[in-house]
Amino acid sequence: MSAPLPNEGTVAERIRVVRNHLAPAELAVAKVILENYPTGGLVPIVQLATAAEVSAPTVLRLVSKLGFDGYGAFHETLRAEIHQRIFSPVDAYPDSKRQPAAETPAARAQAAYVDCIRSTFSHLDVKELKAAVSALADVARPVVVMGGRISAILATQLATYLSMLRKDVTHIASDGTERISALVDLKPRTVVVLFDFRHYQQSTLDWGLEAAKRRAHLILVTDQFLSPLASHATTLLTSSTKGLEPFDSMAGGFVLTELLISEVARALGSPARKRLGEFLALQQADEQGSPGMTPIQKGLREK
Repeated sequence: MSAPLPNEGTVAERIRVVRNHLAPAELAVAKVILENYPTGGLVPIVQLATAAEVSAPTVLRLVSKLGFDGYGAFHETLRAEIHQRIFSPVDAYPDSKRQPAAETPAARAQAAYVDCIRSTFSHLDVKELKAAVSALADVARPVVVMGGRISAILATQLATYLSMLRKDVTHIASDGTERISALVDLKPRTVVVLFDFRHYQQSTLDWGLEAAKRRAHLILVTDQFLSPLASHATTLLTSSTKGLEPFDSMAGGFVLTELLISEVARALGSPARKRLGEFLALQQADEQGSPGMTPIQKGLREK
């Protein structure tokens, strides 16, 4: 059964849509493109074919399967992606003098965010999702979660809920000193979840590269333009950042994170349900404590 030709999305998103339908030689070309994305594909066709150890016609077959009319159109899309990577919120700042007459703000927001979520799920690789869930649901493996300056909010959400469901979950700040000690403690069985979105914070990139060198299982959650860490990730998940100007939206990242949490809870089953019950009971007791001292604090003092 042949895959439908993708007609939208980044080159990386198109590759993920069709990659299960590609021949081995075509997959080799796709791998070369993704290893140094997006500039890896901005070379003459003979150079790309040589790097992938395939023929030029094989490169053209892949380009066609990605929905492009030719190698030139393929290059135009990659160049546009490079321009989008250096996007500035200042350039996208909304003009108060150019309000759409036919749409209300709520209608524009609805259209933008529905498109964001639809795009996120249409480009979601089910195999990658299953691999991420399997790694996070393995309670014998410690989990470390980190995000960038903006995506830290996604890391906080994931780590907070995961810690209610399982043990050994550590959330570290991308600019805190604990990120160094976390690297020291990384082992090959450690599962690292790293959130990295445009503009791809250098300190996050460096930390992720070091984690990959230490052979941790690196789950990278990034945007449609792909963090430079993508080629180093063990598992890759992407979400759309389409939304209202002037900033990139985290809506797609939130729904993807909540999907991860739900699937991990499902995979963990009754032990996680029991742990969650104990957590909520302790939390409730703590919140209902007397002023100045919680029941937990009282118990510790009595001991």
